[in-house]
Amino acid sequence: MASTTKIIAVAIIVIIIAAAGYWYYTTTQPRKTEITLMTKAGMWADFIKTSGVLEDYKERMLKEKNVKVEVTIITAPHRGYGEKLITSFAAGSEGDVCWVSPTDLYRLAETEYLLDLTPYVSKWPDWEKFYPAAKKAYTIGGKVYAVPNDAATMVLYYRKDLFKKAGLPVPWQPETWDEVIEVALKLKEKFPDLPIIIEPWYEEQLPIYSDGGVIYDPSDGKFIAKSPQILYMFKLYYDIIYKYGLMPKEFKLERWDDRKLFAEGKLPLMIDGTWCYTEKWGPNGPYPIENREEIIGYAHPPSSGRPNNPHGKYPNTFRDYTWAISARTKEPELAFELIKELTRADIMAKWGHDTSHLVVRSDAVIGDYAEDKFLQWNTESLKYAVPKPPTILFNKYMDALKEVLRNELLINERTPEECLEIFAEKVTEELGEDNVKEIPIP
Repeated sequence: MASTTKIIAVAIIVIIIAAAGYWYYTTTQPRKTEITLMTKAGMWADFIKTSGVLEDYKERMLKEKNVKVEVTIITAPHRGYGEKLITSFAAGSEGDVCWVSPTDLYRLAETEYLLDLTPYVSKWPDWEKFYPAAKKAYTIGGKVYAVPNDAATMVLYYRKDLFKKAGLPVPWQPETWDEVIEVALKLKEKFPDLPIIIEPWYEEQLPIYSDGGVIYDPSDGKFIAKSPQILYMFKLYYDIIYKYGLMPKEFKLERWDDRKLFAEGKLPLMIDGTWCYTEKWGPNGPYPIENREEIIGYAHPPSSGRPNNPHGKYPNTFRDYTWAISARTKEPELAFELIKELTRADIMAKWGHDTSHLVVRSDAVIGDYAEDKFLQWNTESLKYAVPKPPTILFNKYMDALKEVLRNELLINERTPEECLEIFAEKVTEELGEDNVKEIPIP
């Protein structure tokens, strides 16, 4: 009897130990999983790998959620990244978390490839620290589809050294496009051998905003096919190319490298993005400019001079990248936690400083970023920046505009009035009559 009792006691002890072991293993040992992150190769992926953000994320997930996360980075080249991203989603090989441009975001959200982040950001206290314009840019149909990582606006860059040789004042901030043309003509007179004086467009629609117009009316959801401001845009480009001879049309048709020409002192004036200051002309850029602060001048793109411009005195555009989550992810919570880490104030500030991008949260103006004179100056432009319309039709609208500029203005040398009529017809055909409207031209 005693022997039987001992056997039972031992059995009970074994069961208790086994149960305790099972409980310990299943409740204490971390769950293992993987998150994939898709971004651009080069400085984009390198920054993530060297910033320490992934180590911080993995440590926090282990501590807070008892999950051991392995983050695998998927990259694609900078050139053609958008096409690769779209193809990856179509093939089902995208990352859980993806680096996405606004134009690609609209396309992916429309096709339901992206996770609705509204339930996640609504519980995230830091979401209130992001600038309203940035949040609005990635909210489609009342749903948030991405967390903005940075911002960029257009900058009117100029060569201080060439300005001084031409007897022009430095620093310089034109108030109207007429002033820009006046200065460009003086530069042309002083430097007749330069192949080009001004590169007038990067975001083609900017002069529409300069003249107080819009390309989209959110009140009725219609794009603008014809307006006095669209005519102004065509006329500005026409005058710069044909009337004043400040930019040869071959520059656009043959895709001259304007950033290289600017670095070489062969292009005195150009419109380009915030990022060029460091990403292209900084010490580690492809076209480094020695004594950059002494050579590169920068100004806000001006208005047309039309009174009461609703966009302010220096109308601009708002662009750049975000983090989004695939709707097919098996780890939505962990994916969003990764985005929270990637868009931390200190990480955002470091990325902004290292690559000349503007931060998009109010508490990220810190560290070296806060001491950078160019970024301090450029931050003001966010007050005047017009976000892109949050709809996939924006891509079609811009494709139509670019096609008319290339085929009709540049190749066929059509007048501004002819370009406007052709554009109105084309954009109506592409977007559908129900999605466009015209504003009468006096």
